[in-house]
Amino acid sequence: MLRRLIRSWTICIDAMAPRVRKSVADRYIDNVIRGRIVTCRYVRLFCERHKHDLKTGRRRGLHFDREAAQYAIDFFQFLHHSKGRWAGTPIRLEPWQQALLWVLFGWQRRKGRRRFRAAYVEVARKNGKSTMASGLALYMLLADGEA
Repeated sequence: MLRRLIRSWTICIDAMAPRVRKSVADRYIDNVIRGRIVTCRYVRLFCERHKHDLKTGRRRGLHFDREAAQYAIDFFQFLHHSKGRWAGTPIRLEPWQQALLWVLFGWQRRKGRRRFRAAYVEVARKNGKSTMASGLALYMLLADGEA
């Protein structure tokens, strides 16, 4: 009887808790893990490690800062393409790019320093590597706050 009461009370409290809307990056990561988006083994492992670390990262002195991750992604809306057919239009990140930024800039150590200092990204040609790299360089120069 007591277990049922506690369980129903917990469900009521969970229902009252504010819902955090999932970001594009979170949905991408979930879809990769569920197999809805076909990726290579390394991308799947990248997504699985992120989910695993959300559960166990605290024990290792890590925490995930959703605001810092979203700030890095939002920075790109201020950048525009400089040449070619899209010249003058804002840069729009694809879900895989948002997931990469989400993980790179969201994970932090105890003192607020980023967990990841380097990233290896291998993508076929004409998929926005240079555009993303230049946006990352600008973000880390102007808005990152880690000097």
